[in-house]
Amino acid sequence: MKQKLLYLFTRTPLHVGAGSSVGAIDQPIQRERHTGFPIIPGSSIKGVLKDHFRNRFRDQAETWERVANLFGRGGDDEQYEAGGIAFGEARLLAFPVRSAKGSFALVSSTLALQRFDRDAQLGLAVPPALTDMSCLAGNRVTIERGGHKGVVLEEYRFCIAGAFPAEWEKVLCSLLRDAVLAGAAGRFVLLSDGDLSHFATSACQVNQHVRIDDETGTAKDQGLYNEETVPSEALLYSTLTVLPRGQDENPVFAALAEEQLVQFGGNGTTGLGFCTIKLAQ
Repeated sequence: MKQKLLYLFTRTPLHVGAGSSVGAIDQPIQRERHTGFPIIPGSSIKGVLKDHFRNRFRDQAETWERVANLFGRGGDDEQYEAGGIAFGEARLLAFPVRSAKGSFALVSSTLALQRFDRDAQLGLAVPPALTDMSCLAGNRVTIERGGHKGVVLEEYRFCIAGAFPAEWEKVLCSLLRDAVLAGAAGRFVLLSDGDLSHFATSACQVNQHVRIDDETGTAKDQGLYNEETVPSEALLYSTLTVLPRGQDENPVFAALAEEQLVQFGGNGTTGLGFCTIKLAQ
């Protein structure tokens, strides 16, 4: 089975909800259970792309027929049929965190790079796991004072154990032509898996909202709620696998080879979820 990677870089905050919660966050995002890293489920990616291509190919009946076969069929007056492509969940590769220098850093970890190296089959050497509160950092976020170097992310100071690997920085900056990612050299920071997990669970945006009463046009009583979002400039990737009934060369892969803007998740009318996406060739 042939597998390709779909890269996603958030251009606006993203909310793929996990339903209501009784915790401090009323509407949290979906996360991996064991790491706390944010994800976009494969079913969400599949549904969004199917709708995206339906609009794109609505006037090209023959092409849309081939695309619909690859996504699968099922619904009113349709015979249920599995698709020809398996859409994996989007996993975190780099997460934006406030930095005392350079405005923000893109942080990753050994686990995140190991996963990506395995799925992309890059064959690059992954740096060994770091201890907590130490890092490998780029020059744009490094602070040097009194002969000492460090990185300050949110309210934490990290000791620098070396530079972020140049070969990994080159790969990450080249995944998309998006101006922010392509110009991110010097912003990358490698943390321990635990430190990345901490930021991924505690440094997401939390926005306050008020429910409006349709009759009065004013705020409902006890209508205040908060909503968690993945911040802009987060880098994720998903695996797309061609199943036996699919074809390696197909209109879905051909269309995704072009870098484009697609909206994922909820609250689309308020501008959330816009992502730059592209399929690796």
